[in-house]
Amino acid sequence: MTKADDAVPTTTRALPYVLVATLAILVLGGIAWSLSSAPPLDQAQLRLAARATMGASSFALIDTNSVSPGGPGSTSEVFHVVYRAPDDVEESEVGPNGQIDTVILLGSRRFRGSGSQFTELPASPGLAGQAVQTIMSPLKAASTAGDVTRHGDLYRFVPLRRGPFLATVLGVPQSQVSSPVLTAVVDGEYVTHERITAVVGRQRLEVDLAFFDIGSAPPVTAPPSSSLVPAAPPGAATP
Repeated sequence: MTKADDAVPTTTRALPYVLVATLAILVLGGIAWSLSSAPPLDQAQLRLAARATMGASSFALIDTNSVSPGGPGSTSEVFHVVYRAPDDVEESEVGPNGQIDTVILLGSRRFRGSGSQFTELPASPGLAGQAVQTIMSPLKAASTAGDVTRHGDLYRFVPLRRGPFLATVLGVPQSQVSSPVLTAVVDGEYVTHERITAVVGRQRLEVDLAFFDIGSAPPVTAPPSSSLVPAAPPGAATP
């Protein structure tokens, strides 16, 4: 997956990312699943809950991407996203120097921020819609779940188009992905958590998605005019 704001120069990332930014995946090793095949009711419950979250007027999302190289130690990145229907998105992460880097998409308007300073970039019709599709893709995968097993509020599922979904999410051919596991948590009428895991090459990857403030997320607004600075001239070096 690519960053929501593809036109915004960014530092090269060590991890792929799923949302407005990138998506990674890791295998859950050694977890014993003593689950029977889910009846159609469980499949329907997962699909309906995923569609309910997708159809909410807003939600917030914490996306934690982790990668383990097959030995000791792991690396992770955390992205915070706010979505408000139909196409307002704010994504933030901690930058390399400890500052908060932010991308705001409001319809065709887009802003890039670092710390307390923001720049309004040229309008890009359709970019916010693409970002929303990326954010919704894990929920859409759950909403088309075919094979489902359930243990309490935890659903392990296989999307109807798992191969293409994982290939798109990871940005690698399907043949390089092994041991994929997709799970979702249903709380009430909504999917509130998804975890997508797999092995790519010798790396163990994991994406953990926590949905909250469903239907009551804070508004996504343009930065105050006092925080805006001029955009760098075309061709200027990006620090």
